[in-house]
Amino acid sequence: MDEPTRHPAGHNHDHRSESRRSLSISLALILGYMVAEVIGGLVSGSLALLADAGHMLTDAAAIGLALLAIWLANRPASIERTFGFHWTGILAALLNALSLWLIAAWIFFEASRRFDEVPDVDGGLVLAVGAVGLLVNAVAALVLKRSAGESLNVEGAFLHVMADLLGSVAVVSAGILVIALGWDVADPIFGIVIGVLILASSFRLLWKVLHVLMEGTPAHLDLHLLCHRLEELEGVTGVHDINAWSITIGYDALSAHVTADAAVMGDPNPVLQRLRDIACTEFGIGHVTFQLEDSMDGCEEDHHIDHPEIYSSAHRRDG
Repeated sequence: MDEPTRHPAGHNHDHRSESRRSLSISLALILGYMVAEVIGGLVSGSLALLADAGHMLTDAAAIGLALLAIWLANRPASIERTFGFHWTGILAALLNALSLWLIAAWIFFEASRRFDEVPDVDGGLVLAVGAVGLLVNAVAALVLKRSAGESLNVEGAFLHVMADLLGSVAVVSAGILVIALGWDVADPIFGIVIGVLILASSFRLLWKVLHVLMEGTPAHLDLHLLCHRLEELEGVTGVHDINAWSITIGYDALSAHVTADAAVMGDPNPVLQRLRDIACTEFGIGHVTFQLEDSMDGCEEDHHIDHPEIYSSAHRRDG
């Protein structure tokens, strides 16, 4: 007996609305400051400012992907796309990660060129723009923090903004060194620091994308704990053939076979509801399919050796 489920629509709608507001406000702040940073970098001759503008672009892309994921979540599925358009977010994230490499490569190339011929840098302008960046990132982080606990998409955007705070600190540090000591070479040095931060962000994002494409188990999901919670239900005798994967970043799916006693098989709906509640509410899984069985006869697993096949406590004692 199969039973698919999703989170309650009303509950999700409230969180999506709050997340959308937080993300939209942060995106407006970051895009506005990014434009100012590009102008400031060109006027002052600062690579650190231009590099940080590239880092801000990664923040804007991360927030844009989170907004895209929320919008796609509201798009109806169809017979051609039974899971809707959630994979669009994965493809966009992959392009985002690859574009970050291009930005980092340009920063490193420009920094090496400036080491050979260090240009004059307006340290005062660099310091002023960097200080504004600290303020903008702090405000954006506070706005996102309110919704970060409710959505992995928002949490990812929040971490991007927090990382960019370090970029703003690097810009301010470069400005201070240029003003106080006349070290114009500090500008390309801190530009490289920001380029390294961009590369680190890109590799983290790329790893998440590849993990989803390989249908890996979501990193935050403890399948053994989940099976233990399911087996605690009265009438449930075991859980096996369990599979968990991410349809897109922040939207997980689960399928499992659940063996139950005769009483449950005679009236399965209450237990199915409790199974759904545990998987969705306690573990944050968005799409669940359970198959109820009266025994494991004829049900074989051919997954890798560590694939969890959990039996009831009675079965474990017998083993």
